[in-house]
Amino acid sequence: MTDAPKAAKPRRPKAAKTAVPAAGSVAPTPVREVEALIIGAGPSGLSACIKLKEQGVTDSVILDQANRIGGTWAVNDYPGLQCDVPSEMYSLGFAPNPEWTRTYAPQAEIQRYLERVAHDFGIVGQIRLNTRVEDARWDAAAARWRVTTAGGEVYRARFFIPAAGYIGEAKMPHFPGQDTFKGAVFHSGLWNHDYDLRGKRVAVIGCGASAIQFLPAIQPKVAHLYSFQRTPTWVLPKPDYAVPEPVRKLFKRVPLLEKLVRESALLGFEPLLPLFLRENLVKRFGNRLGEMNIRLGIPDPALRKALTPNHTFGCKRPLLSNDWYPALAQPNVTVLFQGLNHITENGVVGDDGVEIPVDAIIFGTGYAVAEPAIYRIIKGADGRSLSEHWQGSPRAYQGMAIHGFPNMFMMLGPNSHSLVGSVMWTSEHQAIYIAQAVKALQRGGHRVLEVRKPVQDQFNAGIEGRLAKMPIRADVCESYYLDKGGRNQFVWPEYGVNIKKRLTRFEAADYAWG
Repeated sequence: MTDAPKAAKPRRPKAAKTAVPAAGSVAPTPVREVEALIIGAGPSGLSACIKLKEQGVTDSVILDQANRIGGTWAVNDYPGLQCDVPSEMYSLGFAPNPEWTRTYAPQAEIQRYLERVAHDFGIVGQIRLNTRVEDARWDAAAARWRVTTAGGEVYRARFFIPAAGYIGEAKMPHFPGQDTFKGAVFHSGLWNHDYDLRGKRVAVIGCGASAIQFLPAIQPKVAHLYSFQRTPTWVLPKPDYAVPEPVRKLFKRVPLLEKLVRESALLGFEPLLPLFLRENLVKRFGNRLGEMNIRLGIPDPALRKALTPNHTFGCKRPLLSNDWYPALAQPNVTVLFQGLNHITENGVVGDDGVEIPVDAIIFGTGYAVAEPAIYRIIKGADGRSLSEHWQGSPRAYQGMAIHGFPNMFMMLGPNSHSLVGSVMWTSEHQAIYIAQAVKALQRGGHRVLEVRKPVQDQFNAGIEGRLAKMPIRADVCESYYLDKGGRNQFVWPEYGVNIKKRLTRFEAADYAWG
């Protein structure tokens, strides 16, 4: 490979050749050639496809295993599910939505919004739903990614863009005796809408981002609810309210006003970055605000004390809710500050050894963030998968490019999450970067580009210095932000304006070209 692209006449990829089968033989699987193959029809995948189209790259396809457009918002639909950042921030800058009915949009609205984006930008025909990718590997001889689906389809793509996000498959635990339980068992990410919870005794395992939304939603319906919380977390007030219809109409008539509100909201969080980089300040302000919220929602002093976390605010994902603490204070709720030990035919047994009869068990135990299944199916230049390459400690350049994986950009990959923005904001800017990279390769007539290892290493060394100052460290608390080695694999601790500048200007010198 060389270190910089040279202008040359673009090469058009040759169509795949299908051999004519001999008599009595089985015809080979036809291979579809595409310029770019994207996994995921959520915000990231849609953004990538749209930005590629704007650059004139229309020969791309999106594969998604769900049965509708929306990514995680298509798969997750548990009661009470809402966005946990303001609606205006949780939209794509190139596709404003003046129709948000609440300041924190509910799941159904977000899913419909993303579906509308796909229709408005004319990319629905490029999306293949109900299609699960089983294998993706780099073919060095062809300089293409070969992608195989569960249905046996084979694609060959010059560019491969995994855009499945970090909230993938539900992390469904298995406890001793679980298979003998006679009631209903399901994960919040795979909600059983056919099961009627009214009048039932329900055990909820976990107290993270999902549980604080669905527990208050089901609490009024159940006979009794048992909330297992091994480690309570900080929950702050949520400024959630209905957006008045006149405001929505005004946003529709004056799009620039809505854009101003969105940009102001994003920029308004920028001054908070130094706060997150000073653990003592985070503890002083974040912890105190959390304690105030507990006092407002929990009248019982003993329960209030037990629900107060012993870790610094921000170590775990900050949560927002106005209903969590009031729901836990209701007479039909029992909070158990222990883990689940095992399950019997008719109930659950905590670490204290006491059996509690229940009719249903709901796991709010999160998702496979540390090791998504997609890491195991993507094989790079040396034949190893991402899982084997990373060994539990993911690294990338600007959350996308990975040395050893040519012509691939992973959206919302390691350390791609801004502290003050939203995944929508990150997705649209990563998509701009990727589209520029694709166009640069096409213009230069090259076959391959790959981030240079010193560039990737220097980027990670820079952010690790800032991460060391934050309260998201193994010596502070446990968190899904941390990888196997205790390193924060999640956050990009830099000002949003700097991240935007980096992601909207593709630097050819950062890559080796071949």
